[in-house]
Amino acid sequence: MKRISALLLAALMLLTACFAFTACGGGRDYSSLAIVDLGLEREYFGIAFRAGSDMTRKVEDITLQLINDGKLAALSTTYEVAAVGKGDYTPVADPCEGSGDWAYIQGKGTLVVGITDYPPMDYRDANGKWIGFDADYARAVAEKLGVEVEFKEIDWDFKQEALESKDIDCIWNGMTITDVIEVYADCTVPYMYNTQVAVVKKADAEKYKTIDDLAGLRIAAESGSAGETVIKENAALAGGLKSMSGQTDAMLEVLSGSSQAAIVDLTLAKALIK
Repeated sequence: MKRISALLLAALMLLTACFAFTACGGGRDYSSLAIVDLGLEREYFGIAFRAGSDMTRKVEDITLQLINDGKLAALSTTYEVAAVGKGDYTPVADPCEGSGDWAYIQGKGTLVVGITDYPPMDYRDANGKWIGFDADYARAVAEKLGVEVEFKEIDWDFKQEALESKDIDCIWNGMTITDVIEVYADCTVPYMYNTQVAVVKKADAEKYKTIDDLAGLRIAAESGSAGETVIKENAALAGGLKSMSGQTDAMLEVLSGSSQAAIVDLTLAKALIK
């Protein structure tokens, strides 16, 4: 009986690990896909806090410490992303002293970070723990602040509402700094650059060199993402848009043949297509 119980427990643990691995994209074979550089402009990732928050400058100052002590460089190597280096990061946010946001977070002892499942920035390991460049970065910042960090999955389409209602304290998930976000939030200076790329079947990659080559195709992108914006702003592409709940879902559209292309973040595509 003990042996049977042990075997059942081992099987359950293995099944749980498999689900976790699949959740971050690891359970799929993306080797039949290819990344196409469309020559689009670079985007810059930042962290969004509530408008007028005194947290923005605090996190910028801590980020500069993490850059200078090599912590961010080490995370960049681990997760194969391009974080800014020494000399490229200067805190500029208004300290907004007395805003009360830091006092609120300090009082509850927890920084609630709004995220989505987005490797290599935020995803679960085999034990269900959130890891990734942003997850590890957030933990390092929280440690210096002397508070715990709590990761909360959010609906990306309703990130503004989650932030303003205090359901979360910040948006920290490979978030592209945009004019729209800066209307309702205070963003840190960029800590990483990114760009949008097309993901297509490897066998078709030579057909596509520029954004115009995607005209007439069915193209998947995450709803509310920078990739969706690229498609909507190009009249030749907009009619083929298929909005998905996540970027990995958009890539699975191409993998299954339901869409001919997906527009996603380079950081995500590089993490999944080896």
